Amino acid sequence: MKRSHWVVFLIICLILGFLVFETVIHVINTNTGKARSVHAASPVETVPVRRLTLDEVIGGAGAVEQAETVQLTTQIPSQVLEVPVKIGDLVKKGDLLVRWDDRLMQATLEADRAYVETNKIKIQDEARQVERYRALGKKNMGTPMELEKSEMAMADAKEALAKATLSLRQTEIELEHVKMTSPLDGIVLERLVNPGETTHHDQIVMKLGSLNTVLMAAKISEEKMHSVELGLPAETSFPAFPGDAFQGKVVKIDPNIDPITRTFTTYIEIKNSDFRLKPGLSGFARIRRTAKDVLAVPSIAIMNPSGEQASVYVVSDSGHANQRKVHAGNVVEAMTEITSGLKEGEKVVTVGQLYLKENDKVHSTSRSNF
Repeated sequence: MKRSHWVVFLIICLILGFLVFETVIHVINTNTGKARSVHAASPVETVPVRRLTLDEVIGGAGAVEQAETVQLTTQIPSQVLEVPVKIGDLVKKGDLLVRWDDRLMQATLEADRAYVETNKIKIQDEARQVERYRALGKKNMGTPMELEKSEMAMADAKEALAKATLSLRQTEIELEHVKMTSPLDGIVLERLVNPGETTHHDQIVMKLGSLNTVLMAAKISEEKMHSVELGLPAETSFPAFPGDAFQGKVVKIDPNIDPITRTFTTYIEIKNSDFRLKPGLSGFARIRRTAKDVLAVPSIAIMNPSGEQASVYVVSDSGHANQRKVHAGNVVEAMTEITSGLKEGEKVVTVGQLYLKENDKVHSTSRSNF
């Protein structure tokens, strides 16, 4: 071969050797298994543990429910004359709901009053008779038996007066109930009596729902159960009122999970002084949860995040990766709150941790910021 050919051949060999060397270095620097086999540092990406404020919005659809239900019962056995409301009607406190026939009660009232007055007069007569027999007894002109009979007659008159007074009072109470009025501002949920029917004592005749305050029963996905807490602020919106937002707060959380939808119900209390929100109205709720100044890492750094063995790889100052158990809190936009197991400033592995083993020597190819 000519000398020039040897020169070209050597140059090509050098280039190929350099490329092979660079390939080997690249494989070692990007493949944990290869790096471990030659006792080199495994390539990873890390981020420092930092304190952040995590703002979480938890959403769910639902419908309005009445906050309070009141059952109204009758106290009189009488015929219904008037029921001026129907199901779905809005009523104000004091509005007439049911009116009964009071003619028989009015007649009974007059009779009871007359009976009371008669017994009062009878007691007065018997009292005078007792005094007369006592006076005669002092003059030895009467008999003890006559005095005793007179005293017994007065006692009977007093007993009759007591019964008459009780009957009068009962009739007066019944007359107080011939008109049933609404005890609150609300909506008629059920009407269980009609004009012409005769009711009996303690019969349920009406069910009302309070509307001054209503509940939004929002269905929330089960994975957010650990995030929803009593007292959290919430905002609700309804297609019936586009552009309007109704503020409220979480007042009740149903712990049961629907096995079909995999949701649980969260109840949001909303002030409803104008009665615009009615039971059955559908809408959407957004519950806001803010965790201030909490330790957080990217969610991809956590292994087994849904189990009890959640862990991360922490890189020590000496460049070795050590697996550490952690307790995870809320997850917000790919960031996870760490409630225990890590300290601020420690470096956790975000890329390459699935291939690491305990105490592997590592080096970071790049550093993720967040």
